[in-house]
Amino acid sequence: MTTAARCAFGLLAIALCGSGLKAQSCGAFDVASIKLNASGFGGGYPELVPGGRRFTATNQLVLELIMFACSVSPGQISGIPNTFSRERYDMEAMCDSPMTKERLPDMLQALLAERFHLSVHRELKEQPVYALIPAKGGPRLHKASEEGGKPALRQSGYSFMFTNAGMSNLVGVLSQLTGRKVLDRTGLTGQYDFTLSYAPDNGGAGHDGSNVSTAADSFPYSVFTALREQLGLNLEAQRSQVEFIVVDRLDRLIPN
Repeated sequence: MTTAARCAFGLLAIALCGSGLKAQSCGAFDVASIKLNASGFGGGYPELVPGGRRFTATNQLVLELIMFACSVSPGQISGIPNTFSRERYDMEAMCDSPMTKERLPDMLQALLAERFHLSVHRELKEQPVYALIPAKGGPRLHKASEEGGKPALRQSGYSFMFTNAGMSNLVGVLSQLTGRKVLDRTGLTGQYDFTLSYAPDNGGAGHDGSNVSTAADSFPYSVFTALREQLGLNLEAQRSQVEFIVVDRLDRLIPN
């Protein structure tokens, strides 16, 4: 699996990991552990365990931890020292009361600030982006069989199977797969069940600013073509203001 695909699933895991409980959200982790992963094996996507009281992430780069905490893609983060390029970490954090997806990013940011002295600032830059728009003939999406249900994602290789998902969930994955920020311009506000299956395009269909349709035609199994043929959606190259996370400080891990 490519790094992009792995990060895509991880980022969406954060977006989908709300407990669905109505209880008051926990404001901070009551107990948290971050340790170096020396095994070199495995890699667990961030997961809020059912019940909402335990969060885990296994074999993650600091880049990925910051990505999850700040809800951005890897390409929107800069300033991480090279010394952190290979180190991977295991995280487990618990809270006595249920956590929610809305509060979880703030809680992760606070934990990284405590253990790594992480300090960041945000900048807006005009960048090439993709706009997700309906293709000719309109979207080909099926309404969710359980409207109002919790969004979910399953991944098998280069297939992403969405359940009860909205367009915000889809653009989160597409931002990772294309290497650019993807903006939802579909006008679709419902929940849908759908599958997106594609083949790798060897690193760059449309990534260099070339016309999307030309890039897709050059790689007939690319994510661009898959979107059009399977879901009735297109990615249109545009420019827009994009938020970036700039790391001002990142120290060695403070032992538990």
